[in-house]
Order: sequence, then structure tokens, then C-alpha cells
Amino acid sequence: MNDGITVLKRTRKEVIRIAFSFKGVQCREILDLPGTRPNLLYAERLRGEILRKIEQNSFRYNEYFPQSPKCKIFGHGTGVTSTTTIKELLESYRDRAKASLQPSTWTGYRKAIDNVLVPQFGGLTVPALSVSILREWIATKKVTRKRMSNLLLPLRNALSEALADEVIAFNPLDRLKLEKVLPRETLSTDYAPNPYTLEELVPALVSMDGTERAAFQLWAFTGLRTSELIALSWRDVDLVAWTIYVHTAVVEGEEKGTKTKAGIRTIPLLPAAQQALEDERQRTEKADGRVFLNPRTGKEWTDQSLLRLWKRTCTKSKTIYRNPYQMRHTFASQLLSQGENPAYIAKLLGHKTTEMVTRHYGRWVEQGVALGFDRPASRYGQELLLGLPPPPEKATARVKNE
Repeated sequence: MNDGITVLKRTRKEVIRIAFSFKGVQCREILDLPGTRPNLLYAERLRGEILRKIEQNSFRYNEYFPQSPKCKIFGHGTGVTSTTTIKELLESYRDRAKASLQPSTWTGYRKAIDNVLVPQFGGLTVPALSVSILREWIATKKVTRKRMSNLLLPLRNALSEALADEVIAFNPLDRLKLEKVLPRETLSTDYAPNPYTLEELVPALVSMDGTERAAFQLWAFTGLRTSELIALSWRDVDLVAWTIYVHTAVVEGEEKGTKTKAGIRTIPLLPAAQQALEDERQRTEKADGRVFLNPRTGKEWTDQSLLRLWKRTCTKSKTIYRNPYQMRHTFASQLLSQGENPAYIAKLLGHKTTEMVTRHYGRWVEQGVALGFDRPASRYGQELLLGLPPPPEKATARVKNE
């Protein structure tokens, strides 16, 4: 009998105990097997395999005894082994991540895991998920790089944990560049700057009615993020100074702070934006809640309901459709091309520095610079639009070239 193998007789059955030393600790583990000759031979082979891995510095306690308390002692207590499936890995990560992530972020992760990643890769073991498997799948997806990156983010995070636990030798997603794998036509994004001209924008806005028009008109002449427009409340509107105070956002139905600290800002309202708010007062100001509510549901807008509305509007007005986030890009590009200070526009957009403005709106900045010192006054947002009453006093707020 091998010195490390012992048959123990218990009240109702026999079990086999194997013993070995790991990192200076004497370890004894039970195999729930009777002490038959085949089982003893199996126990000897198992112990020999363990001793070889210990010698090679590749032994993982939880791969052999996942329920043993010693897993945690040796830092192998995650439960992830070479036989763990991608489904198990992702669902474990999803459940643990809920406590540390913003609700909206966690909801996005949950949807990616439950609806995309587990159905596609769930049956594979963690080591079996190779670069080639991921590459072939990604190449078939007709989604933007941003969308694919968001889908893969929870998988990337979970695989990084498996890498730290030494279950895999490298994270396969680290060896993929999406721009080299995704179909070429998907690399552009609806969210990249592709702004409207005034000749396109104004007829589309004028074709709208009621709160729907007021929401999009304010959006186009303030440059708010979608989540900030949805979260805007009357308590944050100063109808005397004609400003709005931006400090909250609504994402996936959850209110939270702005995207960055720089996102907390006060925006002076151009006359066209004043006009939109003055029109909306009669509908929602008394409720002292959100400035804009979806008239079809009486509830907050969502990014998808705003997108659907804008698609209908573009069809009705025969305007070439671009994602409604282009309201923000239109605000920035129009003012920059008329010579407004990039640093001030960055502040209005909620950016800490001019880096994002220069990166995304460089050609409009150059157009503004080319106008020189004798440039005419900015006209974007200074004229009231047809179909809505003017503010009670003559609109005087302007975007200052600070």
C-alpha cells in the first residue's frame, strides 16, 4: 500500500484518504470510494499526478478538490478550474459584479451575458475559448466597433480573472483588434459627428408638435447628452437667468450623476432653447418634475423612444436620418464653425479639456479659425423658430466667446 493512500472504515462505508505535502502544508483529502483494488490503483495514479504537478509548480488545488477548505488557504478558492464552462464563469462574474457596478452598467453587462455571450459560448470550457473561435464569431457580426466592444467587456473582465487564477495562460481577447476583424462597413458609428445643417435641422424641428418638438429643439440648441436631456428637471431651470443646471443623468431608467465631474455645468440658453422651454412650461412645469415626458406613455423618455421618434420625424420631413445624438454634435459643430472658443464649447459639452473637442470637431474648429477677427456674430440658435411663441421677454442670452 502506498504510504500516501489509506483506507478508512466509517460507520456505513469505506473511503480512501490520500495525503501529500503542498507548499509546506500536510494535506489529506477524502475520495468517496470504497477500498477496492481498482479504486486504490486510481487513488495511487491520482496522487502521483498531483505530486508531478506540485513538482512542476502547476498544481491547482481547486481543480482536484474544489470543495476543500484548503482551496482558500492556497488562494485557489474561486472555483474556476480547467473544467469550468464559460457559462459558469460569466454567471459567477455577473452575480458578483452587481455589488460594485452602477445599476445601468450592470444591466448592460447582464444583457450581454444572458442574451449574447452565454448562448454563443456558454458550453465551452474556459481554456477552450480560443482566439480563432472569437475571431470567427466577431467577423459575422454586423455591429459597430463600440457595440462589439461593449458586448465583449464582461467576457474580457471574467477572462482576466481566470488569467489571474492561472486557469488560462493569456486572455484571448487581448490578442484581437476589432477593427481588423469586424466587417469594414460596421466600423463607422451612428454616434460619430455627422451633424445637421440648419437647412436640414430647422424644417425637421418645425414639422414636430408639442413636447416632442420642445424636447428636440432644446436638445439641438444646448448640446446635452441623451441621458442629461431625459433627466432634466424644472428645479434645474432658471427662467430668470435663462440657464439650466446639468448635474444628473438617467441611464436604463436609473438616475445617477453625470458621466464625469466636468459634466456638472451651467448652460446659458440660446433664444431658440428659451423658446422651447417657454413652450413646455404650460405642460409640465406645475408638476415640478422632469421637464420632458413621453406624451405616449406619460413616463420618462428612453434613448430608444427618442430614437424612434426622430426616425418618424425624419421620414415625415424628408430629412436624411442620422442618430438623434447628432443634436449634440450639431450644437458643437455649428458654434465652432462660427468661431466660438473651443475651450468654452468643451465646457458647455461637459468636457474637462479641449482634447475631445479637438479630436471630434477638428475640422469645424479650423473653419471657425479661418473666419479671423472680422467674423460675423454667431447666428446658431439666435433666431426663434416658426410655430412656437417667443419667450416672455426678448431673448438676450448668448453663447459667449470666453
